[in-house]
Amino acid sequence: MITTRKLVQIAAWGGLVVGSTGFYLQNRIIDRVRDYDYYKSALKKLRTHSGAVHYLGEPIKDKRFKLSDTVNNYSDGETARFRIPVSGPKERGSYYFWAERDNEEWKIVRAELELKSKQDTRLVIVK
Repeated sequence: MITTRKLVQIAAWGGLVVGSTGFYLQNRIIDRVRDYDYYKSALKKLRTHSGAVHYLGEPIKDKRFKLSDTVNNYSDGETARFRIPVSGPKERGSYYFWAERDNEEWKIVRAELELKSKQDTRLVIVK
């Protein structure tokens, strides 16, 4: 006969293993997206934009985005759109970008920076 205490311990360890595995896999997917050409290209445009550098300061760092936000973070192989939390020494905010695949090349078709202090306006990075 297995005691209730032993069943609770088994459930707790099982929950820990499942939760850790989920967290690990989510971070692997995020890291894979960060290696894609459109992601790197979009962040390069942000880091070289004079207005973004003015408001955020240098260095501009990207933070982990939420995979669960499927409205803002989405890619199907032909189009992609993302909302990336970014920060600098002066300010922080959200960087929105939209990309489309043209043959084998990805092109950033639109990119905007929304600052935490000015959430009602966005700085256009790419039209």
